[in-house]
Amino acid sequence: MDKHIEWYRDQVIFLTGGTGNLGACLLYKLTLQLPTKKIFLLCRGSVQRALDKLEAAMADQFDDVLDSHRVQFMVGDTSKPSLGLKPSDLRLLQEEVTVVINAAADISLQQPLHLSIQPNCIAHLQLLTLLREFGRLKSFLHVSSTSVNSFLPDGIIEERIYPLCDEDPDPEKVLSQILSTGQSDYTEKFIAPYALCKYLTERLILKQDNLSFDTLIVRPSLIGPAIRDPYPFYGHDEGMPLQSAIHSLATDPEYGLDKLGKGINLDAVFDEIPVDLVANTCLAQLAAGTVGIVQAADSLYVASTTGEITTTMIQCVAPMGIEKIRRGEIRRSQNLAPMFYQVARKYMRNWDIRCDRSEHLKEDTGVLGLSLNGHDPKAFMKHRWQNVSNSVFGLSAT
Repeated sequence: MDKHIEWYRDQVIFLTGGTGNLGACLLYKLTLQLPTKKIFLLCRGSVQRALDKLEAAMADQFDDVLDSHRVQFMVGDTSKPSLGLKPSDLRLLQEEVTVVINAAADISLQQPLHLSIQPNCIAHLQLLTLLREFGRLKSFLHVSSTSVNSFLPDGIIEERIYPLCDEDPDPEKVLSQILSTGQSDYTEKFIAPYALCKYLTERLILKQDNLSFDTLIVRPSLIGPAIRDPYPFYGHDEGMPLQSAIHSLATDPEYGLDKLGKGINLDAVFDEIPVDLVANTCLAQLAAGTVGIVQAADSLYVASTTGEITTTMIQCVAPMGIEKIRRGEIRRSQNLAPMFYQVARKYMRNWDIRCDRSEHLKEDTGVLGLSLNGHDPKAFMKHRWQNVSNSVFGLSAT
């Protein structure tokens, strides 16, 4: 693995989505754990907005990241032509960048298809077209999601593309229908419109001809809080679907924790992986020159059932907190509980998401390894839900 760490010494990286949950973790590792030559970070709105988000995400590490003097911020927007960059900034990227890590996405489960298609498909295809003009580019890493296969029945899901149906429609025609009508015949097959958009993006990226650089697609499952980097329990609710869902369900008197434990398939695998293990998978596979599709799911961490997670959550909430929910005394963050509850009921499935291409990393204790040496998953899970309980109720189990 030392050669993989050393590989970064000569790399100039362009990172999109670098202030998001996974993106900021990648930025931390690229600046403080790897000898990366330079990182260009695309930031939407303003540099100050990006700085504020990074400082809020990792206050204790923020100064060290900036003091590395290897991060250059560029204002832009993935939804705009040429990424909304100044011509001089675009030329600099075209002349210097050797690696692109595309971690930008809009992971909203509520966004309708006609709105989700731009940030979760079109923007990525426009980026890929732009990258053809990057003269030194060696590798392109696109972050996708295991939800692209949420249309499949229970069973093994391998690191490959699956056809939508027996006829396997041309992804370009499916995209064309969405752009012209705002709808698709396949939307209902997926957990959310977001997942269909990500599926089409994968198909269309891998369909590209005559690319002068390697292409790697990494599919994380649900992303959870970090076990180590940049610090234990790093992560914000917006970037962690399970935590966001539990916060909404726990603060709703109709869809509270007691109903959650009774209304879903408790034997189903709840596939979640810590954000820093996803970052390590991305960076290790990138340095190894891996191409094609790599999955990062709970088999690289610890497999848990929905029942085990629900039981732990309920145990970490004091009886007074449950009573406050029932009396409606807990202020709801958003009225998303019905949507999360229906998603949980419908899509808690027995998928076995294989991660064979990264299994060897579980033995690696280095900065890009997936070893759990010294980590207690059960204690971590209990502490996690106690933190959530304190956040939601101001209470914890005794």
